[in-house]
Amino acid sequence: MLEHTKSIISRKGQRDIVKILTFDLYGTLVDWGESISKAIEFICQGASKRFFENEFSIVRGLKTYVPYSSILSQALEMTLKEKGVEFKEEYARLLITAFSKSQFFPDSILGLIMLKKKGYVTGVISNTEKGLLKVTLAGVEDLFDYIVTAEDTGFYKPNRKAFTRAYEIMGVDLKDVIHVSAYPQYDLEPASELGVETVCLNRYGYSWERSVQRLDMLEP
Repeated sequence: MLEHTKSIISRKGQRDIVKILTFDLYGTLVDWGESISKAIEFICQGASKRFFENEFSIVRGLKTYVPYSSILSQALEMTLKEKGVEFKEEYARLLITAFSKSQFFPDSILGLIMLKKKGYVTGVISNTEKGLLKVTLAGVEDLFDYIVTAEDTGFYKPNRKAFTRAYEIMGVDLKDVIHVSAYPQYDLEPASELGVETVCLNRYGYSWERSVQRLDMLEP
């Protein structure tokens, strides 16, 4: 299957052969921001921005793997404590369920269908656990050849080992990959430091060398 892949990036007139396209999932292909924010705002109005800051702080500081459901719960507890709101386990269950049921952006589905139709090999490298991701990908698993989570690698992005382990699991060389994400801080920066080609799916206004506005605009 790998020999049938095509180039999606043209650089100075020279086309690079790409064996696999990998994607961040939550926030890039899937609108976790809306699902998380709705749940957080229901629990505590005005707390969603701080929740995302706490979540990133926890993930960035991890030295060993812990389930992402635990990270969500911890970030929620921290946020509610800062806001003077009592934490309840029921709130954590609500948040985790909302996260796992995050909806795909329409252009993500269309773009993936188009890429698969053209013969591209696709994969996900996600900061989550397999049980939650299974819920999110229900009905669209066929759009991905590889699905790798932090539970599989033992590391969370932006740790560069999250990428090197993921590509080892996939059995691909770093130079043969393009990684697509909406987040420089989680994905694009550490992947680029490893020599991986990167493309920003520009959902949030970040500046990056190569970017597209919608996934269905990512063309050969």
